[in-house]
Amino acid sequence: MHILKTYWKRIGLIMGIILILLLIGSFYVLSANTYRAMLEAERMIEKEQVTVEDNVIIVNTDEHKGNLVFYQGGLVESTAYLPLALSLSREGFRVFIPNMPLNLAILNTAAFEDIQSTYPSDEPWLLGGHSLGGASASIFVSGNSEAVDGLFFLAAYPSSGSDLSKYALPVLSVTATNDNILNWESYEEAQLNLPEESLTSVIIEGGNHSNFGYYGFQSGDGENTLSREEQHDLTVQAVTNFFNQQLADD
Repeated sequence: MHILKTYWKRIGLIMGIILILLLIGSFYVLSANTYRAMLEAERMIEKEQVTVEDNVIIVNTDEHKGNLVFYQGGLVESTAYLPLALSLSREGFRVFIPNMPLNLAILNTAAFEDIQSTYPSDEPWLLGGHSLGGASASIFVSGNSEAVDGLFFLAAYPSSGSDLSKYALPVLSVTATNDNILNWESYEEAQLNLPEESLTSVIIEGGNHSNFGYYGFQSGDGENTLSREEQHDLTVQAVTNFFNQQLADD
């Protein structure tokens, strides 16, 4: 009996060690495959209107007309979206970028909820994100549609389990013609999960997937015939127009 107990203790110890090694290995694999923010984006964390509180990057604005919570793309550092956030802040949006576990928004789809309760505001609340960040935002909205005033997707679409078609919720979808990362077939199929009457679609000619952020060129993406700055300007214009047309008078 004693020998049997010793045997199972050793098996348990070995299994525990294997599990720890697998977790460590997975962490390093994810870290190695994470897209780092470009230096010019990283430096923007030092801007006067940028603060970091409770693991959330906040970009403040003098003209506060709306709140925008942005979920980062999968395995992309949150600071890679600071240039876009700063441009949006100049249009009157207070922007929040939560730092997600392992840079995967899918691991904390309800981050919006904590931000909204911590920073209350009577101004409209927009939630969305880039790529996997947009899909993750849709998961939260599908069960909490009353919490948001609008949803936006940048090179993204709702997850298969997120049917938003029954909600009268303003939704913005921004895509780029040279995006080779986006699964266009799944994107088209997912349009059935969006509210047809309140959906605004914007296509950026010559844009790609990578240049919605500042993290360099994503492997497998198409070449951009626009500059990164031009794609950002068009994205900011799309979000601002969407807000002004759908939410500003609410």
